[in-house]
Parts: sequence; structure tokens; C-alpha cells
Amino acid sequence: MSSELTIYRRDPTQPDIQPPLPVPPPRDPPDYPDLQVDVVSAAPLIVAVSGEIDIATVVKLLEELLGAMRRHGARLVLDLSGVTSMDCTGINALLAIRRRARFEGGWVRVPQASRSARKVLVLTGLHQEFALADPETPTTG
Repeated sequence: MSSELTIYRRDPTQPDIQPPLPVPPPRDPPDYPDLQVDVVSAAPLIVAVSGEIDIATVVKLLEELLGAMRRHGARLVLDLSGVTSMDCTGINALLAIRRRARFEGGWVRVPQASRSARKVLVLTGLHQEFALADPETPTTG
């Protein structure tokens, strides 16, 4: 291996012209076809979430849940039985919602979760924090 330094000199007779960087076309506002958030009941506040909870949909989830809590109070029951997948951004969103609810004197419960959401909650140990019912135990409305 050679330790020689190679020096490139610029030709002073040639102008320094660099081609412009391409500019991508503007994007349409995001559409979230993979996430549905529905207020099922206002007293008590029950919100059903279905679809994917991931980095692409977490902003909508947070906006919808925070809006529902502002309108109906900080005691929130989340039905995650329709969730098809949830990643770490979904966990962070649930924790952020729980922090907000606690700050306002409320709580967040998740009595029902799909198999994939349940798996994430159990693996992270959050099933106890959100009072997730055992899969063998039927939940009552």
C-alpha cells in the first residue's frame, strides 16, 4: 500500500460549473388508508383503532387520540382488536398518550388487542401498564 498523497489540481481556465440537483415534484398530503380511528363512545371514552400503527400512521393516531381526549376527557379505553401491526413508534405513541392522560388526572386502558398488538405489548411488558386482559379471559363491555 502506497502512502503517497495524490493531489488533483483544478484547471483555472475551466469554470466551476456543477449541474443543479434535481428537485422532486411536490407530494400530495398524506393519506392514511392503513389506519382507522373511531370514537365508539364518549362516556366512557372508547376509541377503536384498526389497521397498521407505524411510522407512517402514528401522527394521525396521536392527533385523533389527543383530539378525542380534549373533547371527552382523559379517561381513555382503547380497543386495539383491529390493529394488524404495531412497531416501536406505536408503542411510543401509546406511552405518550398515557403520559398525557396521567398529567390530566386520567388513564389509558387497553382491554382488547389483536394478536399482533398483544404480542408487542406483552414482549415490552406494557400489557400490565395498560391493563390488557388475558386472552383466555373474556372482556365485558
